[in-house]
Amino acid sequence: MPTRRVVLALSGTALTTMAMQSLTGAPPHRYSPRQGKEQITPAVLSWVDALVSEAQQADDQEGSARRALVAPHVEVVTTLLRTSEYDEASGRHLARALAQLNQTLGFMAFEDRDDRAAQRHYLMALRAAHAARDRSLAASILGLMSTQAADSGYPVDALQLASAARQAATEAPASVRALIAARSGLAYAAAGDLTGFESSREHVLALREEPPIGAAPSWASYVDPVELDAIAGRSLVVLSGRAAIRQAPLLTRSRLLLAARASTPVTGEHQRSALRHGAWLSLAHARAGELDAAVEEAQTALQRLPAVRSARSLEILRQLATTLAPHGHRSVAVHQVVQRITGHLQTPG
Repeated sequence: MPTRRVVLALSGTALTTMAMQSLTGAPPHRYSPRQGKEQITPAVLSWVDALVSEAQQADDQEGSARRALVAPHVEVVTTLLRTSEYDEASGRHLARALAQLNQTLGFMAFEDRDDRAAQRHYLMALRAAHAARDRSLAASILGLMSTQAADSGYPVDALQLASAARQAATEAPASVRALIAARSGLAYAAAGDLTGFESSREHVLALREEPPIGAAPSWASYVDPVELDAIAGRSLVVLSGRAAIRQAPLLTRSRLLLAARASTPVTGEHQRSALRHGAWLSLAHARAGELDAAVEEAQTALQRLPAVRSARSLEILRQLATTLAPHGHRSVAVHQVVQRITGHLQTPG
């Protein structure tokens, strides 16, 4: 997966060079002594932080559904940086907020399969994180860029971006380093490198045992063992399509790792992740020939669609429908779930 190669605006050396510059170049000063202009006060910064938190919660619960409502927040913070008076600390605070908003919008665009917009927001986020001197945030953005490259058919770019993310995260909290290692596993899976995936997985498990030192950043609050396992399970499903001789054991492991996130209550948190990983779990069952379990997981995933928009997850469900369709004549339940998926794929938006 995917079934087609996505043409990104930047790839290869152009992309990886730009990514590395964000780690090696000198961060710009974020000091603006514009006398007579609006001054950035603690109250303004708190208001900006509320915008960032609102955007992150929307992504977590609704996927890309509120993308158009979040987009203006970027312009608001950009305008504050360009026209207001602030000291170095406040400037870095604003730059960090701008990076987080662009990171969230980039992921929303990625969920919409609007890959060029996603890449543009990720690069804007990377520049802003560099200006904020926040290497942990830069590592997260690079990890997302790696995932996009992997999903779009650029495994070499994905591996290089994953390496840059790990470099940026060397001094990050353990939860951030575990997230970066898990996303590196996706890059190795896209490249068909089982050994690389296993190494990343072992690193994740080791980091989970480290005692927490300091608070994790707010944008990483969703990182827990369930999410890390789900990312690993997703990687294993990808690998199962590239190593036919080991498909059965890879799928068995994937199903165990995906189950907890896929079973998230439909009224609980992390609905976008639950939809995505539920779709992957259903596909894993289908590839293993477990049709009843595939149908059950697909039905749970489809229940989330009224509240969550994710063209990326629908693409996985499309793969599922293709896998299940030849069995529809033997099972009414299989036929019905294929029809439901097809109906959602034909619905605009």
